[in-house]
Amino acid sequence: MKRLFFILNVFLLVSCSSDDEVRTNIKDVVGVWEKSSDISTEIYPELEEGNYEFVLQYKFLEDSTFESFFFVRNSDTDNIIGYRSRSEGSFFIEKNRMNLNYNQYNSNVEASQLVDSADLVLIDQDVDWSFNFSVNKNELLFDFDPCGPYADCIGELKLKRVKKNQ
Repeated sequence: MKRLFFILNVFLLVSCSSDDEVRTNIKDVVGVWEKSSDISTEIYPELEEGNYEFVLQYKFLEDSTFESFFFVRNSDTDNIIGYRSRSEGSFFIEKNRMNLNYNQYNSNVEASQLVDSADLVLIDQDVDWSFNFSVNKNELLFDFDPCGPYADCIGELKLKRVKKNQ
């Protein structure tokens, strides 16, 4: 009888659905996240000598809104030199999926030129984008869905936390 009771308990434990799935709370993503990479002043000849980096930055707020920026920053002084793009909108989380709805603003000049954030122009509205994501300590990982053939796809994007709350 003890053996039957043990087997029954094991069966119930194994067969029960589990909520052990990774569920990320909105508070886990609130803050400022960045990915940066060093650049050479040869790309932007108008830059003075120094160290510069491309920065992709996401700011997630508790009211379920976000902004993202793509800019060049002087890594010695932390001064932003100019912007290439900005997105703003809302987000929601469903299990391990992040859903973004946003407006996209880009520079209205050559791709190599940087502009002030106020000079970015609206190029697309109500863009919907959904992808898997996870938060592991101070790392936010976007795991993008596969895309069609002949498309330029990004498999994943790792961002580092730079500020906990905005």
